[in-house]
Parts: sequence; structure tokens; C-alpha cells
Amino acid sequence: MGVVGWPIDFLLLPAQYGEMEMKKQAFKAKIKKNNPQACGELINLVERSRTITQIAQIFLLLLLVACGETAAPTTTPTPIQNTPISQTVATPTLVLTETAVPSTSLSASPSPTPQVTPPPPFAGLSIGDPYAPELGNTGYDVAEYELIMALDPAVENIDATVHISGVVTGPAVETLSLDFVGFTETEVLLDMRPVAYTRFEDKLIIEPSLSFTEGQTFTISITYAGNPVERPSRYVGFAASVGMSFVDGESIYVLSEPDGSRYWFPNNDHPRDKATYRFEITVPVGLTAVANGLLIDQIDGETISTFIWEHDFPMASYLATVVVGEFERQEEVSPDGILLRHYVNEGAQAEFAAATAELGEAIDWMSDLFGPYPYEAFGFVTADVSSVSLETQTMVLLADNMIGQTTVMHELAHMWFGNWVSLDSWQQMWRNEGFATYVQLMWENRNDPEELELAMAAIESAVEENGDDFPLGDPPPAKLFSFNTYFGGAVFVHALRQEMGDEAFFSGLQTYFATYGGGTASDDEFQAVMEAAHGQSLDAFFAEWLE
Repeated sequence: MGVVGWPIDFLLLPAQYGEMEMKKQAFKAKIKKNNPQACGELINLVERSRTITQIAQIFLLLLLVACGETAAPTTTPTPIQNTPISQTVATPTLVLTETAVPSTSLSASPSPTPQVTPPPPFAGLSIGDPYAPELGNTGYDVAEYELIMALDPAVENIDATVHISGVVTGPAVETLSLDFVGFTETEVLLDMRPVAYTRFEDKLIIEPSLSFTEGQTFTISITYAGNPVERPSRYVGFAASVGMSFVDGESIYVLSEPDGSRYWFPNNDHPRDKATYRFEITVPVGLTAVANGLLIDQIDGETISTFIWEHDFPMASYLATVVVGEFERQEEVSPDGILLRHYVNEGAQAEFAAATAELGEAIDWMSDLFGPYPYEAFGFVTADVSSVSLETQTMVLLADNMIGQTTVMHELAHMWFGNWVSLDSWQQMWRNEGFATYVQLMWENRNDPEELELAMAAIESAVEENGDDFPLGDPPPAKLFSFNTYFGGAVFVHALRQEMGDEAFFSGLQTYFATYGGGTASDDEFQAVMEAAHGQSLDAFFAEWLE
């Protein structure tokens, strides 16, 4: 995520550099217990100060987090293949005719002894990520999602049809499963014909009369409606729920990292199965629907407007977004010609303009370091969401109360780290958040390497004090977006850069994106690329930091 008040993406930063549960850690308790008066004086100092240096701010902010307070935010090549994927021809909008009948329950037979857990009655119900075994499915690869939705912020309901086009990847596949939570299906079609299906736990199972064959292409069409289920995620302890949220009858936004997409549309909910997307979103007239990619068309009627968006590059399901509200559209290009388009809430324009004043320069700077920006456009959509931002691909969700250069740069870095190359396992979150945090700090200190060294030394001290007792490479699910993931990850990245030297470090990153761009990579694959650039083994180094 972005910043939790610091960049999860859900960015939830309580201070300039915060998502952090640091408030709950020993650092807070130690300082506040030993000198409560100093905490109050420190808060007053930050409020009075307008000229303190960046490194002083870092120390002060880290201390403020320890005091349990928040501070006012401060502003903070091998070419990549970026040709659009051949787009799947969109399936026409469904005309409701026959309705598929759910199959009878296929629950597993009772276990003969209470000590034995019966196997699930269907195959392929996990994509194989041991850290998140409930997510994803096997047996097929999705090529494109087409989401056709009618949304109204005043009515907490989703009325939708989703077309899923893909190809079967295994021989004699009897069923295909999708991640999907809640809602009522009114029609389920396979290649435009009714098909049997059932719901099993958080899966929707497609059960054709004949098995699928390897290489067979298909289109599954699901029409459904209902109120989104609100359920806490075991990975996102700072949010009451994930998925699509309706805000005060005025706006809608989506937060889906890592397991929230299944709460608003059926999909293969894991980064290992990326696809292109097309959105056809209908909203009451006067509102705007924003999604990933490019706005292809806007069709206005007397009472409704339909917005058609297309994103022709591979995208993980958690990065798909739909935001509905009243916005001002802003558009420009970077010095190197990258399209920048934003949707900004009324009243936030001045603050947003200040936060993004250097965005064009920054996106070109990152392109020089890591390889060409991989997508057709970039931008932000501001939203009425408290202290949460998310790196939704090409159209970042930016919380109204997090508008600032720190968040902007962190989320921009995610277009490479997490989006273009995604995680093969959610266990390896340090590679997303550690790099995004480090790149943000590199940008802030791009003209002063000594200041970057001082900033990293301060952060390393805070990480040591934070006292997380789990390896950086294996966080407990409830700590997936912890202080250690962001800042411990950034410290590791900085140490890796020092170990390798700048030439090998940045050459390795460019090779990494050129090799795995558009897909996923594991920690082992990342390490192998960096070892090749470095010319020697990094086994001991990675083990020391990650294990």
C-alpha cells in the first residue's frame, strides 16, 4: 500500500514517515514513560518550527510517533517492454435470458475420525501462495476482465456484470474457481450459455458438463447484485474492511490490497494472474466514474452518465480501481511526454498542485533509474477516505488528508515496485514497501547524498528500537504492513546498494524490470538478478537481512 498515514499504499502515516504500529512498540513506551514532559515540549517545538532541516524533522517525527502524537506533514537502462498487450475483444453487454441454476452442494464426505480434516471437494482452489493459501486459483489464466457496473453513492449496492476471458492451462480441468465474496448471482454463463455453478466458502465454482481441455479459451459472464460484504482482512488490521466503500451517500472508492478485490467483483485474486481491464461504469448524472488506464468514452443521458475506461497492460486484481464522485480533471505531460491526468476534489486543488508540482520531473527521473515508465498514463484521484492511499495502477487513490509530496513520490515509485513487477508471494511485502519508501527518500535527498545517509541512519535506529521479533522476509499476516515492512525494508535496500555499489545496483534493477516486467518475481529471482549484476553471491547478505 501506500502510506498508512504512512505510505499501505494503504498509506496510513500517523507522522510524515508513518503506517506504523510504532505507537504500540517499546520505543513509544520508553520515551513517554521516562519523560512525558519532554513529549509535550517536543510537540510544541514542531508546531513552532518552520525552518528545521529535513534530518531534524526525521528525528523529531520519529520521537513524536513514540509520544503517540501526529505531526503536520511536510512536503516531502535496459528498456522495458511497454507495448500494450493485444486486447481481447470485449464481450457484448449481457441481455438477461436464461438463468443458470446453481448445482447441488458437493460438500466433502464426513471424515471418519475427528482428527482428520477432509479435503476440499474441488481442485484448484488456491494459486499456491503458502502465505495466503485462500487466495487465487489454478487451472486457467485470465486474459481480460470487463466490468460493467451501475453504481450510485446514495444506494449502497453493486449491480454488475463481469466478463472474464481466459485460457485453460491444465489438461482435463473439471471446474474453474473464482474468488468471490457475497452478492447474489442472477446469471452465470460460459461462452454465452448457462452453466452450472456453486458457491463454496469464498469461491464461485464453474461446473461445465464436459471437462475443459488444455489451451481451451473461454468467457465466463457473471451477473450479480447486492450490498458489499464488510469483513476485516487478516492482513489489514488498521481498516474495518477491504473492497468497495460507499461514503456518506456522496462518493465511492476501492481499497483492495491484498485480498479485497473479491469483495466487489469475481476474479482470480492474486498477482500471479494478471490481466488487462475494461470498465463500463454508469453513475448518476453530475458524478464522474474514474478507473485504471485511459478514459475512452463518456456517454451522457438525462439522468445517468457512463464512463468507459480501458487499461491494456497487465494488472493484478488488487490494483483495479473504481472511484465515483465530483472531480475536477487536470491534465498535463511530463517533460519526456508521459501523460499525467488527475481527478481532484473541490477545495483540494491548491494543496494538490503544490504536492504534484515536481511530478513530471520525478516520473522522468525514476524512468532514467529503473527503465521507461511502463504504462500509458499516470495520475491521482483524491478521495474522502481517512489516512489511506493505494497505488492503484495508473490512477492512484490519494486520501484527502494525505495530499503531500511524500505520499505522491511513494505511490509513484510503486508503479515499478509492486505494479510492473508484482510479488510472487505476499510474504515478500518488503520488496514493495521497502523500495517505495527508499525511492521516496532518494528523491527527497537527490541533491544531497550526505543527507540521505543521515536520514537512513536515523531510520535504522528507529527500526532497531521498534523491536519487531519476526524476520523481514516472513512477517506475520497481521504485521504485513508494519513499520518494519516499510522502514526495515528501506534500510535493507540501502544496505544492498552499499554492498553492491551504485553501478551494479541500478544496473541490476533495470535488468530486474526488463526481465520480470508485466509479471511477478520472487525474492529468490530478485536475488539472482542482483547477484548477476554484482558478480558474486549475495546468499549470506540476503539471509542476514530477510531470515
